Amino acid sequence: MRMRVGKVTQVFPNTGKMQVLYEDEGNASLQLPMITMNQEYFMPTVGDRVLTMHMENGSSKGFVLGTYYGGGMQPKANTGYRKDFGGGAYVICRSGAYRLSAGSVTLLGGGASLNLKGKASLMGSEVTVGSGDSEDEDAEPDVYLKITSEKAEVKAADKIELNSDNEIGMQAAAMIEIISDTGASMTLDSESEIKAPTLVIDADDLTLKCSYGQETFKNILKRIERIEDQLGLPHTI
Repeated sequence: MRMRVGKVTQVFPNTGKMQVLYEDEGNASLQLPMITMNQEYFMPTVGDRVLTMHMENGSSKGFVLGTYYGGGMQPKANTGYRKDFGGGAYVICRSGAYRLSAGSVTLLGGGASLNLKGKASLMGSEVTVGSGDSEDEDAEPDVYLKITSEKAEVKAADKIELNSDNEIGMQAAAMIEIISDTGASMTLDSESEIKAPTLVIDADDLTLKCSYGQETFKNILKRIERIEDQLGLPHTI
């Protein structure tokens, strides 16, 4: 086998081949296939210097073994593992920590599981976690939690349930607002308001509380009944 060093002049991405110029002899190779490295696809770019291997019998057949450091190409890391994918995307593994950086990341699969033993964070200018059957990557999910720098939005096709063995707290500096498509709404701020065509409250014990005191709804009804008795009116409730 004969080893040679040359510069890539043309890349054929569909076939995994390229042409290499050997500047020492002033001639160019035929289309040479890139070594796959166990079916891993990553092609050098035009201008990269590569190491090639040709048959000893003088045949023009050969392979491109890959790029090398030197000749204008310097390593982007000096410890651990790093792989660049082009376009600014890369992965780094160092001291047991793994980092993936890219302009856009898409994960596709029939199912997925994420199990993190320590703290975890998911950050972005707009973060959407959802569920749906659409195969369109850009389609909005049927059910989702969307978080932006201005608000958090929860959408469900059927219903939203909040369950807790202890308590559920909702806190906002200005206002909490819950709105349904039927026109029902609940607004909680310094002057709270509840609006709905029909409002049903099912409770064993209901207490109304305001700035001047509190009273159970049961006692309020009893007082209304006494007033009706005094006025000789039939009980309305």
